Amino acid sequence: MAGISTKGVYGVIASYYIYTHQQNEAVKSVTIAQNMDLPQNYLEQILLILKNANILKSIRGAKGGYVLARDAKDITVLEIIEALDGSICDFDTGNNRDCKLLSFWDEAKQGVKAQFDVPLSKLDDYTNNYKNFTYMI
Repeated sequence: MAGISTKGVYGVIASYYIYTHQQNEAVKSVTIAQNMDLPQNYLEQILLILKNANILKSIRGAKGGYVLARDAKDITVLEIIEALDGSICDFDTGNNRDCKLLSFWDEAKQGVKAQFDVPLSKLDDYTNNYKNFTYMI
């Protein structure tokens, strides 16, 4: 299984940040990088890929930056990750043609895709359980 790279994770973080902060103006990449603690140069590369995938639009000028190219309910986490990393479910089963195993792999692929096929707008529904952690040394 290919997995999800930091590029994919950063792409989801940046896209969600843009979704939650774009109100009436574009969001600058430097703002995303600073507020989300992401490397600016790497983030620029990611945003360009997402722009070319019609997930983001770039706005030029002094008030420029990035906005979502479509409504947040029409952009999924899966789409963002696959634009950056390719399919998260591409894996080689070799020459194995055992029908039961192939069926298992197909079901696993569908389960993974279903887990990530969540619109950006639905990420608001997840709760932040990490606020309550207490660290002791």
